[in-house]
Amino acid sequence: MRTVQKALFLFLISLTILVSFIACSKAEQEQETSEPLEAVSAATDYTQVVSSSVAIQERALRDRVIGSGTVQGQREVSIKARVSGEIEEISIGLGSTLTAGDTLLTIDDTIASFNLSQLEKQYENALKQQSVNEKLFASGAISLSQLNQGTSSLDGLSAQLEQAKNNVTNSRVSTPISGSVAEITKFVKGDLLQAGTQIARIVDLEHLRVTLAIGQAQLFLIKEGAQAEITIRTPNETIVAEGVVSAISASSDSRTGSWTVYVDFDNPRPDLLKAGITADVTIFNADAPLYTVVPNGAMVNRNGKQYIFVVEGDNASLREVAVVDQFGDLTAIESKDASSSLVGERVLVSSLSRLIDGSAISTPLQ
Repeated sequence: MRTVQKALFLFLISLTILVSFIACSKAEQEQETSEPLEAVSAATDYTQVVSSSVAIQERALRDRVIGSGTVQGQREVSIKARVSGEIEEISIGLGSTLTAGDTLLTIDDTIASFNLSQLEKQYENALKQQSVNEKLFASGAISLSQLNQGTSSLDGLSAQLEQAKNNVTNSRVSTPISGSVAEITKFVKGDLLQAGTQIARIVDLEHLRVTLAIGQAQLFLIKEGAQAEITIRTPNETIVAEGVVSAISASSDSRTGSWTVYVDFDNPRPDLLKAGITADVTIFNADAPLYTVVPNGAMVNRNGKQYIFVVEGDNASLREVAVVDQFGDLTAIESKDASSSLVGERVLVSSLSRLIDGSAISTPLQ
């Protein structure tokens, strides 16, 4: 009986030792599996990781401002009637191409011409009378006050005569600029036109302008005289023109908080491009500083530090970097190793979570 008890006792002790050993082995396995994925990958470094790469460039990061706006003429005028009268002839139509000085319409000037004729005679008589008054004053026959009264009357007639001449001239309504008729008020011959009524809007289509609204962040990236590229997309083709920033507003719009920017350009297709169409504009920042630039997707954050993987032969080399700036899909970086230049090397941009320093890689040609 004692032999059985002793054997049972030894069995229990052996079982306890075995359970303790299994528990320790399981804890060690859990500790190993808790290691980072890159440690596991290191154990299989005989397998190459396929990863894409791109060249690291030195370039400007914020080198352009992109916007869109409506195309208008650099010069536009709204022409209004300066005198009232009956329309005698209409010489234009919507879309007509005009040269500066061309007639839009003619107003009957019968009354205006008659008034001018009467005033010319009155003014001629007043000049003669004033000449006589000057002789009378010299001889003491009239006073200085009487002479001055005649002078004032002559000046008044002179002003009326000038206005009468303008009325005759303004009976022929003309355009002060060359351009095309963008808008025209519907009139017919014989209509009575009132002074101040708008007749037409003329737009110079040879020289165009795009008006942009930009924010504060963009404001510091552009200046007057900066080069720009204007892109206009039509159903049949894309038209590109070179332009220049001609003006930047001195203050932001109180309603929108944006600044107004004018980009002027010569119309490359006057036969096709009209005022009112939409255009995309790229303004170039020639003063933008140069940085070492990589795609955002190349950045790796590990333990609170920033890294990139650089191609070294058939291996991935982990390099610690500092982020200088970020804009769009690009990041400007500096190497932590001041003696090392990253420009010209190739940076990995895919499968980064599977890589550690020294991982074997395969980089297909881009």
